[in-house]
Amino acid sequence: MLVQALLLVPLLCAAPPGRVELVFGGDVIPHGEVKEAAADHARADSGDAGPPRSLNHEGWDHVFGPLADVLRSADVAMVNLETPSSGNPLARTAPLLFDAPPAMLHALAAAGVDVVSTANNHVYDQRRAGAEATWKHLAEAGLRSVGTGPSEAAAWEPLIIEKHGMRIGFLSFTRWLNGARNPAEPETSPHVAYVPYRGKVSGSWQSPESAVELVRAAARRCDALIVAIHWGVEYSHTPNPEDRKLARALLEAGALAIIGHHPHVLQPIESYRTTSGRDTLIAFSLGNLIANQDRHYIHGRRMEADGRKRDSVLLRFALSRPQPGAPVSLEGVKVLPVWIENNHYVAIGRGKVARHIQPVLLDEELRAIHERLVALAARALSQPREVRQERTALERRLDMARYRRELILRITRPPGSDVGPAESGAAPSVPSPLGRGSG
Repeated sequence: MLVQALLLVPLLCAAPPGRVELVFGGDVIPHGEVKEAAADHARADSGDAGPPRSLNHEGWDHVFGPLADVLRSADVAMVNLETPSSGNPLARTAPLLFDAPPAMLHALAAAGVDVVSTANNHVYDQRRAGAEATWKHLAEAGLRSVGTGPSEAAAWEPLIIEKHGMRIGFLSFTRWLNGARNPAEPETSPHVAYVPYRGKVSGSWQSPESAVELVRAAARRCDALIVAIHWGVEYSHTPNPEDRKLARALLEAGALAIIGHHPHVLQPIESYRTTSGRDTLIAFSLGNLIANQDRHYIHGRRMEADGRKRDSVLLRFALSRPQPGAPVSLEGVKVLPVWIENNHYVAIGRGKVARHIQPVLLDEELRAIHERLVALAARALSQPREVRQERTALERRLDMARYRRELILRITRPPGSDVGPAESGAAPSVPSPLGRGSG
């Protein structure tokens, strides 16, 4: 018996397989009407013991609320912060010049975001002082960032997070700077990790070949390296051929996944097997996660392309290692379709209606509509007119949700792709609870 018990000890003490769940979202852009939507839902205490205190981060908790469960379920969740956060209420903003209140950063953290990429073409919208202020406000919110820093070396320094026995590295750089530039001296603050497309530009920057070597060095320091890149052509669903070549070079150099931003629309998510046999992933563009583009879209009245800047996804996958020291692999890649809700026409047509701009998970939306339609079926005899009106509105929304979901998956999971299916599988079938048309 003692021998049998001793034989069991190694089995009982063996370390469980390491697994880390990651979730990635697209561009977070505080357009003017997005700020208004947050303000319309802001709640504060009475202020009896002092100045009123926000109860929901100045309304930003409402904006990110529908995504919170998925973001919080991850060990690490990351988005692209397409804006500085200067903290200056008088900061100049414009349609292409952004600034976010610090409350938005706190709401991102409360919703479950852990890491933001700050390497993008809007990093210097509030000049270099705005970039420095952003780091301060990110730290106060409990968010970690990658892609910018007080020197070029710091901007290229990978963020390494230890989870469940794994060292996960995050690196970020941009290929666009909107005409801005880094200081000419690499030690002058601040810097963004920058790999321009064309020739020599002013200020400090890295060539694609140098970026490959920086990724190679970063990959040696961690068990899995994720590289976020701001690249591509705005509003194009097709990856730039130059970027495709660069992505594969970065994966060959040791990165495990590439997460792309900047086009503001979705692009394909593709798998890539390296020459060494590693299975890796490229998400060329995750689209906007929150923004106010395509605000005039009404389902059924315009072409499908007019809503594409409101199509989005959350990308989820796991990093798995069977035992300490073994290579880390990608598992369970899932695409979760997201739609940016925007009641633009309702808000401008009715002065007392609050603006409502937030990303919603389309599979959750389909389930909620289905449940409501079933509930309405029970009320059909007692309140037929009200039921018909609500049902008509719900069926229109149902058609839109199904339509946008199909488009999202068609783009991100093209024919022949081996990227895994959406988290909730096929969209739920919603029968007609009342057994007749919606007239």
